[in-house]
Amino acid sequence: MSRYFIFVAVLLACAPHIALGQQATRTSGRVYPVSRGSAETSSTTVVSPAPASYVEAQSVAPEVYEVDAYQPSACGPDCGGCGDCCPPGLFDRFFVNGWLDQGFTGNPNASSSNGPVGQNGPLIFNDQANEYMMNQLYVSMGRAIDPASCCWDIGGKVDLLYGTDYYFIQANGLETYADGSQKWNSNNGPRNAGTAGLYGLAMPQAYVEAFAPIFGGVRVKMGHFYTILGYESVKAPENFFYSHTYIMQYGEPFTHTGVLASWDSSCCSTWTAGVTRGWNTWEQENGSTGFIGGYSWRSPDEATKLRLGVVAGPEDQTADNYRTVIDVVLQQRLACRWTYVLDFNYGTEDNVRVTTNNTIDSASWYGIANYLYYEVDPCLDLGVRFEWFDDRDNARVFALPNDNITKGGSYYDLTLGANYHPNDWLVVRPEVRWDWSDLTAPGINGAFEDGNSKSQFTLGFDVIMVF
Repeated sequence: MSRYFIFVAVLLACAPHIALGQQATRTSGRVYPVSRGSAETSSTTVVSPAPASYVEAQSVAPEVYEVDAYQPSACGPDCGGCGDCCPPGLFDRFFVNGWLDQGFTGNPNASSSNGPVGQNGPLIFNDQANEYMMNQLYVSMGRAIDPASCCWDIGGKVDLLYGTDYYFIQANGLETYADGSQKWNSNNGPRNAGTAGLYGLAMPQAYVEAFAPIFGGVRVKMGHFYTILGYESVKAPENFFYSHTYIMQYGEPFTHTGVLASWDSSCCSTWTAGVTRGWNTWEQENGSTGFIGGYSWRSPDEATKLRLGVVAGPEDQTADNYRTVIDVVLQQRLACRWTYVLDFNYGTEDNVRVTTNNTIDSASWYGIANYLYYEVDPCLDLGVRFEWFDDRDNARVFALPNDNITKGGSYYDLTLGANYHPNDWLVVRPEVRWDWSDLTAPGINGAFEDGNSKSQFTLGFDVIMVF
């Protein structure tokens, strides 16, 4: 009961600030979800009425900046040099923003236990069934660089997330020790077999960003940042649905620590490359580094957008498990009110699967997620998502890569949802979701309901308040 009082108190405390935080340049109530990784903006944006605008945020451009965050300097790329320019001061373009996301997922056949995969089976983020969850109290602060400048510029960002989602985005060496135990969060609670609390604090981003006026402008991030792979995001306002795909949950990393550079080769193409310390790590135990890179293209009218991303590198303590993941996102505007998105994910990892001959071999997985959005009116959008995630080697979802004991491993989810956004600081996201899997193992007849069911039905909703 105390959590409900906390919820009411937070709501009353935030509401006045949310109203005061509205900006004159915002033209509708639709939250504009920014792109993953290097494509994120310096603050949450709201866009003008446009069909299925949620997918527009997954822009293929590696840097997106909103006009209400700052005004670019007078020194643009066509100024002929920086000698006569007056670049903005170091203390210009600072920002502080965030949101509060809270929700509920009803599950008539929820798991009776509360193990590492949660009560809603393999679903994470909204893993707790039939219980209120304050998923994210998110604060982002920093200084935005000026992409229109022809002068050197420096900025950066620090993000803090408090809520139930903290557990899934922790980085080894930052929020947790090498053995997975908590550094500053509770070591007692319903997660990780009772060794992690339900609520906690995470720092998913902390980086310095520099702009170099060379080759038309190069942007470089150094520090801890979100991945550039995938379509869905950790940040709640960047997604249409409350729940997430298996691709996002198990097929790709959430964060990296390293260096990431982005360069626009033309008005429609962007290249991204860098080195990191692996998946969801602050400190890589094996001392190795991995590669991260991508390419994005968009048509001049932005009706078609394409993004390719790849990460590769050793991930275990001895650097024997070389893991590679490729992700492709295609977005196509079909008509005035219709938009389609395809997300394809393929990954492989060495030396993780036990074969029927008791030898060690590689494991692979792939997934295909389809999204279709329809704009009913400026305040309401409808969406449907269908996904197939193939984890036949059982290396990702339940991490049981042993051909002698596990069979199956395909996961399907069909989700119907809506987004109601009556103003520029509030979004309500109801959804109905059905999951099915053919996973079997000794004592396990399915992936849901404590291994007793092959399917699961959930009814969820959440409320996002942007400030």
